[in-house]
Amino acid sequence: MNTAKTLDAKSPIPLYYQLKEILLAKIEEGEWKNGTLIPTENELIQHYQVSRTTVREAVNSLVAEGKLEKKQGRGTMVRKPKIEPVLGRLMGFTERISMLGFEPGARLIEARVVQSSETIKEKLQGEADVYFVKRVRLADDEPISIEETYWPLKIGKLYEGEDLNEIAFYPVLEKLGYKLSHAEEVISSVVASKEQAQQLNIKSGMPLLRIHRTTYTAAGEAIQYCCNYYRSDRYSYKVHLER
Repeated sequence: MNTAKTLDAKSPIPLYYQLKEILLAKIEEGEWKNGTLIPTENELIQHYQVSRTTVREAVNSLVAEGKLEKKQGRGTMVRKPKIEPVLGRLMGFTERISMLGFEPGARLIEARVVQSSETIKEKLQGEADVYFVKRVRLADDEPISIEETYWPLKIGKLYEGEDLNEIAFYPVLEKLGYKLSHAEEVISSVVASKEQAQQLNIKSGMPLLRIHRTTYTAAGEAIQYCCNYYRSDRYSYKVHLER
């Protein structure tokens, strides 16, 4: 990669490509931080003494590669890396996001006892009433998903008095002696409702990744059922397959 800070008009390498490499270095070396605006087109023209066409080609190339993104009415900014966990290990949001280098967080929407639907009864072994917790999950203070979790009442009572904006469910269960064994997930896609769009700070109708999960203890007891809605522009799953 051309890491030079100046352009060489005599080089056989096109000027736009040289400029692209310089801008890319600013991103990869951390001079331009994720989610921040880069200099304007006019500022880049003046600083590097190149044509508008050269700047546009360099910037558009980085947009096409997913390094930059254009925001209408705001400008061009460094695109935040997509959250892309690898499937395989049973973890909650807090554990997974922390492992990927993001700061996890939560914003509680509601927590209460609700009557089970037929689906919840089926998933949680006939529980008539369950403890329901709904939170918006954050990565580096950015809304990433909506988490709707159903617990048997005996589990829900364990969380009473806890700060549900901070708590990570799985570690608490394990500290209380519950041995988590495995989970089953069903993944599908839906479009964001108006309410979901407001909670996730996105446009209504945007695609969401919907993940239904049932978590089991080592004794085979279904201890949690949840439905999570992830922003498809910020979150995806990576699967490793072998043959």
